[in-house]
Amino acid sequence: MEIPEQPAPHPDWTPKPIPTSWDDLLEGIHTPEDWARRRQTIKERFLTLIRNRAAPALPGDLNLAIEKEWDAGDFRIQYVSYQVEADERAHAYIGIPNTVRPEGGFPAVVCLHGTTNWGARRTLGLPPAPDDPEAGKGGVDGKDFARQLLRRGYVTISPEHFCSAARAPAEGPYQTAGFYRKHPEWSAVGKYIHDSRIACTVLAGLDSVDASRIGATGHSLGGHGCIWLAAVDERVHCVVPSCPGSTFRENPEPLHWSRDHWYIYFPQLRREFLAGKTVQCDFHEWMALIAPRPLLERFALNDGDPASQ
Repeated sequence: MEIPEQPAPHPDWTPKPIPTSWDDLLEGIHTPEDWARRRQTIKERFLTLIRNRAAPALPGDLNLAIEKEWDAGDFRIQYVSYQVEADERAHAYIGIPNTVRPEGGFPAVVCLHGTTNWGARRTLGLPPAPDDPEAGKGGVDGKDFARQLLRRGYVTISPEHFCSAARAPAEGPYQTAGFYRKHPEWSAVGKYIHDSRIACTVLAGLDSVDASRIGATGHSLGGHGCIWLAAVDERVHCVVPSCPGSTFRENPEPLHWSRDHWYIYFPQLRREFLAGKTVQCDFHEWMALIAPRPLLERFALNDGDPASQ
């Protein structure tokens, strides 16, 4: 009688640490209390990075006004304006499904666009406005994520970026020189977050919306934006950025974050980048501020390759 072979010993399935450039995030963290302290430190560094001390107070009265409204088939669209600073109003497109409002209200999403002058319209599958400098250059191109959400039963708000569309400066869309003349001690990122938080307030205040079920998504510049928004605004319960960019430390050209022209995210970092310093508040830390809320980042291998655009 043959003796059957003995099965091999069960392999050791203990996970092995995978070293990454993000290891410092949890270095020295052993308890939930340790993380609470680390999280507070990260948030303080983030607020310093965006120069939050120079931000104006959030307006008490948004003075929301519907400027246009029309039916788009599956949903209706409102083009609205509202106060973001004492002397400044923002514009956004609100989409509302043409279906029966569920008990408690629709879930809702803040939809942030990339660096296209007509980006807010683009999220809804709308072409550029006739008077837009980019009119005739394109229509629906796959970045109509607000329209896709509306068809699935979400209310959406697609705010125009503060230096595009109705607020495009005289120098051209996404030129931040005028912003820095007005707010020399602030940052474009701080302003972007400020305005995005107010857009979230507009969305949460709609009768059709369940304010406890708000998410955020965006592409490229909007991908950064929804991470930054959720990092400071607990009303955002789910975040899905698309192509938001690599970390400072893994970016071969970090000066893009602190240019001396066009869209200048963090002007104060230029000296640090030129000196080869590592910025002590990076993407992985911003995303850690969102935890334990769910976050799905979508970033393709060739996003930085001009030939892939």
